[in-house]
Amino acid sequence: MRFLSLIAALLAGLVAGLGLTALVARDGIVFDRRQLGAWSFAPRIGSELIDPYARARMLVSGELPLANGEGFSLVASVDENGETLSARCTYRVSGPLPAARFWTLTITTPNGQLLDTPLRRSSFTSAEVLRFAGEPFAIEIGARPLPGNWLPTPASGAFLLTLRLYETPLSATATVLDPAMLPRVERVGCTA
Repeated sequence: MRFLSLIAALLAGLVAGLGLTALVARDGIVFDRRQLGAWSFAPRIGSELIDPYARARMLVSGELPLANGEGFSLVASVDENGETLSARCTYRVSGPLPAARFWTLTITTPNGQLLDTPLRRSSFTSAEVLRFAGEPFAIEIGARPLPGNWLPTPASGAFLLTLRLYETPLSATATVLDPAMLPRVERVGCTA
């Protein structure tokens, strides 16, 4: 009887442990996630200090993070007011950027897939964004064409913005990011 109880306890522990690990890996829960305004980041992703659950999530998703010396990624799933980014709204991403040799801003589905848009455009780079004298960069995001730097949104639903900074000193000091160094994600308006 005692042997059967031991086997049952071991099996229950094994099933619970594997189930919780699969849940964390599949749903992308990151324990070391930090939020700065609209942007969130995990400072240890891409370093040797990555936690084992984040490593499992990377293995399941196939995502290849930037290594510490290569750059740094920030993701926005909400605007400055904490509202989920929605295709029925128009947004402006503008303001300062941390020092970086090169950057990209990409719009994706909530699971990280590139959007299929009529223009085949899902990102801007620092090399191609239009800048106006004396003003910080601005990228308009919405379903209808907008003047200047415009990224089309999906037909409906939520989306993510990913800002990647390449060859930046932030890679080594990501834990001391200041929200004033990051661009704002401002909601301009929404349709019913």
